[in-house]
Formats: sequence, structure tokens, C-alpha cells
Amino acid sequence: MRLVYPGRVPVTALAGVDLTIEQGELVAIEGPSGGGKSTLLNVLGLLDRPTDGTYRIDGAPARAGDARARSSTFAFVFQGFHLLDRRRVVDSVELGLLHRAVPGKERRRVALDALAAVGLEDRWDQVAGTLSGGEQQRVAIARALASGAGVLLADEPTGNLDRANGVAVLDALEGVNGRGVTVVLVTHDPGIAVRAPRRVRIVDGVVVHDDRRGVVVHHDDPPPPPGRPSRVRAVDTLRDVLASVASRPGRTAGLALAVAAAVGLSVATAGLTTAATAQVSATFDERENRYVAVTDPGEGEDLTHVVGWTRPGDDERATALASVAGVDAAVVLANRDQHGVSVSPTDPALRAAVYTASGDLLGATAATVDPGGGASLPVGEVLVGALLAERLGLGPLASAPALWIDGRAVAVAGVITDGGRVPELAAAIVAPSADGDRYGRVTRTEALVLTASGAAQQVAAQAPLVVDPTRVEELQVVAPIDPRDMRAAIEADVRTAMVVLTAVALLAAVLALGNAMVLAIGERRGELALRRAVGARGLHLANLVLGEASVIGALGGFVGLVAGIAAVLAVTIAKGWAPVFDLRLAPVAVLGGIVVGVLACLVAVAGAIRVQPARALRD
Repeated sequence: MRLVYPGRVPVTALAGVDLTIEQGELVAIEGPSGGGKSTLLNVLGLLDRPTDGTYRIDGAPARAGDARARSSTFAFVFQGFHLLDRRRVVDSVELGLLHRAVPGKERRRVALDALAAVGLEDRWDQVAGTLSGGEQQRVAIARALASGAGVLLADEPTGNLDRANGVAVLDALEGVNGRGVTVVLVTHDPGIAVRAPRRVRIVDGVVVHDDRRGVVVHHDDPPPPPGRPSRVRAVDTLRDVLASVASRPGRTAGLALAVAAAVGLSVATAGLTTAATAQVSATFDERENRYVAVTDPGEGEDLTHVVGWTRPGDDERATALASVAGVDAAVVLANRDQHGVSVSPTDPALRAAVYTASGDLLGATAATVDPGGGASLPVGEVLVGALLAERLGLGPLASAPALWIDGRAVAVAGVITDGGRVPELAAAIVAPSADGDRYGRVTRTEALVLTASGAAQQVAAQAPLVVDPTRVEELQVVAPIDPRDMRAAIEADVRTAMVVLTAVALLAAVLALGNAMVLAIGERRGELALRRAVGARGLHLANLVLGEASVIGALGGFVGLVAGIAAVLAVTIAKGWAPVFDLRLAPVAVLGGIVVGVLACLVAVAGAIRVQPARALRD
């Protein structure tokens, strides 16, 4: 059997090996560094593929990379230990059984028995990385023993240990061999090789010596390993994922924060988009865009007897307008021309416009009156504009409760401090329509309507028919420009900007997280290679990495959701907007975090699947 590594200068690792090892032997493969010892061990363990030649196990051809064969036949002990350093000792011992779908309780029992066999039963719950070198190597032997494999391959198992620990490890290997397990030990130390009943020396890839003296073969084969080769239960994958994530809190937090940043920005932009859209709608639906006015064009003419505008019809017109769908308030204002106004019958009178009103004056005009006032005026009372009151020298209403208009006394119900839609009211008198006979002819009449949000155009089409269906074409209608197209365009621009920002944030997060995941996989090459060595298939590693990414993504998604909502609240409160957030986005945000995590680790998954166990375990 030969193995040649290709390259610009091909390297012959095994030049010609003809070797047969019986079940139950303890064989030491020795020789100088670089002579091919570890390469031969990797070929035996199906970690490396020979360039040519035949390798048989129990008479059947063996194929390198066969995870099922490795899982059911081989256990490994490496010079570098290759434990799950950040997890409990028992997790490392159970690893081979985990990849044979052995149930959890049985795994734990077998693992504890194996630890007891190497004298570490009291260390099962300790973090593996905190053990001494000798203890870690004994844990690796316990892992091999717990797997139940018939062949144990040990590559320089004492190379990193002092003499006392080295002797303890060799004692443990001899104990394993005493149970009927075949042990193949690679070493460059003759003092260790001498303890093996069979010694094979390899130099420059060629077996130069095979000493079989003293070989004792255990003819009773060990029982088959428990479980099913190269299988992992879904529940065990989930537990493995959670344990792996919890074992690296710093890395998990960093990766979760990367997801949280992307999800948080996405949630914030989605929430701010909704809030900004609502704010656009609110801005377009402000009071200025809710007013409709219907005016008769015959300004200056005596309209007292014109059908539809006569005094007796004003109340009916205001009531009819107020009942139109989409109308919140309506008033009919009739300009009764100029009249003489004074504080007392002996004072000189000032000329001032007098209006009569039917309906909700304050609601339809947005005027303000001091002190307050209802929607309509009582008969015999008037409202005085603030500018006119100042010109008249009108004091507090308690000291001057009445005015004289054309020599007749009227009670003052209040002062119009702001005319709202009709600024002229600040310098005029407003009386109820029921008193219209006192003030003579009508020179101008106007129906003013306050509509519900978004109903201005609809009301503007119906109001003339209510005011005077016989003169619809002669009436002038003033309504706000239909804002729907403009609003739709602005809302679309806001949404587009937010979507682009979100997409850029997600892309940046995926790239950053993907790079972090690739680096994390690089740091775990030894662990992944070990999993491959004990029987894990590429699918198992992919599930492990994707599971970790999903957990980290879900955690980051939740944190991002909370941060995004907080950002939306902060911005909307600072801007004085109404906070708007669609609660249906909550599960979408968490799911989005999982998707970001999974997308980011796809490259890492490919790297995990392609880990070469032989090379990674040598490094």
C-alpha cells in the first residue's frame, strides 16, 4: 500500500506497507519523526485514502471517509487530546455514543463507567479544559473506551505528558487492550514501544521491522458498540447545539449582537416607516385639509329672497349639511352688511359687519370664543369680535353685558378672540339666524363644513346639492386639493428609503456575521475533525452549525426586536409623533434573526463539512 500526497513536488508518505493486525493485539508503531507513522495510523482509521493498494477490515475492502465504518470500528486517542475544552468532561466522553444515537441515560451510564475505569469518575462534571494534561489524555482514553469500538488508535498519546502521566496513560491503554480491544499505538519513544507485545518500525514510509515476539492475541472479540453507527437523534442534536452555544458565552454574545444590530435596525426602520407614513397621513389630514366652503357668487346683491339662501332656510341647510356622511361640523354664515354698534345708546356708533350663523359656528370655523360657548347662539345674544370690542372700549363682560346695534340692546354672550377660517369675525358681530329679521338684507352667504379625515373631496361633491340643488352650477365650492396622489407618492418614497436602508443593514450584518462564523469554525477545526473521526457525517456537522446559528439568530432577533422598538419609541417621542408598531412584526423579527444567522453561516457550513480530519487532527 502506498500514499503519495500530490503537489508541485509529490511527497511519498507511505512507500510500501504490507501489514496485518489481528483483533486483540497491542501494537506499537515506532520510528523517526516524518517516517510515516501517523500517516499509517490515519490510513488504518479511514481518515486518509491510500494512493494505491488494498486495505481490508475483517476481510472486506475498507473505504476512506466511511463514517459508518469509523463509527462502528475505531476509537481515537490523539497527542493533542482534542476534547470539548469548554464543556463538561462527560460531554467529551459521550461524543462517540452521541454519534451512534445512543439514548441520553445510557450514554451517561457508559461514560461514567469509562471515567471510573481511568480513575476520573469524580471529574465528570468539571470543564475539560481545566484538567491537567495527564487527566485530559485519560479522558480521551475514556472516550475511546466508552465508544465500544473494537480498535483503538493512539497517536503519540504520551507526547505532551511528563513521565508519571505517560506511564498512567500506558497503563490505561494496556487495561483497554485487556478487555479485548485492539490497540495500535504510534510513538517515537523506544521506552514506550518496548511495553507493547508487538513492535513495528517504519522508516521513510516503509516497514523495516515487525517484531511479533510475545504477542498475545485475545480471541474473544469485544461486544459490538451500542446504538447505530453514524446516527444522531434530533433531540441530541438540539441539546448538543444548546450546550455548544452556552459553552462560549463571549462568542455567542458577540455573534448575537451582530444579529441584533441588523434586526434592530430592520425593526426600527419598519416601525419608523409605519410611524412616518401615519405622520404623513396625519399631516395631510390636518384641519386645513378638512375644510369645504360653498359660496353664492352674487356677492353684493340682496339675496334675502333667493331660493335656498333665505333666512328661514339657513337652519335647515346647516342641519342638512351636518347630516351628510363625512361631515363633522357645519355652519351657514350670512353677511348682513354694515350696522351701527355702540356700548350705550348715547355713545357714537361704529359701523361694523354683522353675520348671522346657523349650525356649529366654532366647530366649522375653528374660531375661539372667550368665555367658551356652545355650538349655537341663543336668540337675542351676540358674539363680538375682539378687534371690534377693543375699538368700542368694551371692558369685561360683567361690566358691559350689552351692546346697542342700530339703537337696540342685545346681550353679549362672548368675545371672538380668533376668527379661525373667517378672520373677518374678529372685527364683526355674530348673531343667531333666528334674529336675522333685525339686521335686514343678506349680501353674502357661505356654508362652511369641517369634514372627517380624507372625506373632503366626497363632501365637496355633495354639499352644493344640499345647499341648493336648483343652482348647483352657480355655487362656488372651495375644497382642498385631493392629497391622495401626493400622499401616496410621499409614502412610497419613505417606504423605499427605509427598505433600502434595511436591506443594506441586513446585507452588512450577513457579511459581518458570516465572516465571524467562518473565523469561529476555523477555531473549532479540531473539534469538528474529532467529530468526523468518531463517525459524524457532513450532514451532522451542518446540522450542528446551522442549529447554533439558529439559536444565536433567535437570541439576536429577540434582542434586536426590543432594541428596535425602543428606538422607534425614542424617535417618535422626540419628534412628537404617535408611536405606531405592528405587533405582527415581533415573530417576524425573531424569524428574521434566525434567517440572518443561517444565511451568514452557509459559508461556514461548507467549511465545516470540508474539514479534513487527518490534517486538522495533526495540526
